[in-house]
Amino acid sequence: MIVWLPFFFLFLWSGVGAEAVRAVWVVRHEMTSQERISEVVQQASRAGLNTLFVQVRGRGDAYYESDLAPPGEGIEPGLDPLAYCVERARDAGLQVHAWVNVYLTWYPDREAPEDHLLRTNPDWFMISSDGIDLGQPGLTDDIVKRGVEGRYLSPAHPSVSPYLLEVIGEIIDRYRVDGIHLDYVRYPNEHYDYSPLARTGFWADTDTDPPTIGGAEEAVKTWNRWRSARVTEFVREAKALLLRRNPALVLSAAVKPDLETAYTRYGQNWIDWVNRRYLDVVVPMFYTGSNRRLLERMRLVRKYVQKGRVVAGIGAWNQDTGDTVKQIEGARDARLAGFSLFSYETLKSVPSLQSAIAEEASR
Repeated sequence: MIVWLPFFFLFLWSGVGAEAVRAVWVVRHEMTSQERISEVVQQASRAGLNTLFVQVRGRGDAYYESDLAPPGEGIEPGLDPLAYCVERARDAGLQVHAWVNVYLTWYPDREAPEDHLLRTNPDWFMISSDGIDLGQPGLTDDIVKRGVEGRYLSPAHPSVSPYLLEVIGEIIDRYRVDGIHLDYVRYPNEHYDYSPLARTGFWADTDTDPPTIGGAEEAVKTWNRWRSARVTEFVREAKALLLRRNPALVLSAAVKPDLETAYTRYGQNWIDWVNRRYLDVVVPMFYTGSNRRLLERMRLVRKYVQKGRVVAGIGAWNQDTGDTVKQIEGARDARLAGFSLFSYETLKSVPSLQSAIAEEASR
């Protein structure tokens, strides 16, 4: 069967003269009104960008019309944010990829609405190695002290992946998006997930209990393989869903950039995901470190992943325009498929960044 690759792939540097991906992440609070969404499209076009990663699921909510998740906060009455964004972006010649936070589902310190998963299905959430249950109310200090962003769903729970696949399914069935962009498709850190279902699942497969942190090396290696395989299976199923519903859609994911840390700490075996074609494009988040170190990481990633399948995630909020431009140039020199800026908020508030990116795009 011949599958026509989507327009997105024309941006990939598959050969001399091909156009690069020039993307920006648009956080959900920019998706709450027609005025804001129109400004996003206008500013992105002015900066010479060609792709928007728009956050439609941030904390188990929906910035689109959903039967599965409660509506996001602050949405203008009567507005379908994703529908309006797709309409305006198409008029401007921009791609729209629906950005979905996968396992991160609620804040660490806020009470969830009654119809939120945290209230309706608290047993779906992860539990730490020392018993901190992310599905239970309270525990704010315990969660924050551990550097955990919020409440994460457990990939070991049998109801979680089907639910998340339903969420993706309703997005691609209802909207003419160009792809799905996965984020927080990982564990919070190495202390998760030790929920009863994770423990019993590991026992069923290995005849042993999960090792404690700092346990025997071989036991830890087995545990890391098992826990990462749960996340990998979800990514594989998400790709299979897109292929069934619309083979032209692109599946991408934002990932931790260091290969070893991504795997051992966060359960992201993303080299496997992209090389097995579970992902079409991977976006390592090269957010911290010196320019030299970031450029080294870009070149290293390129060695392990097929050409045209890596887009550099660049953090514009934590550095000056000059460093951002150097990293964009570095991604090009490393022959990556382009870049994505985090985030639109910085783009709109720093005029020098807009003009520098527009100049770079015109080269």
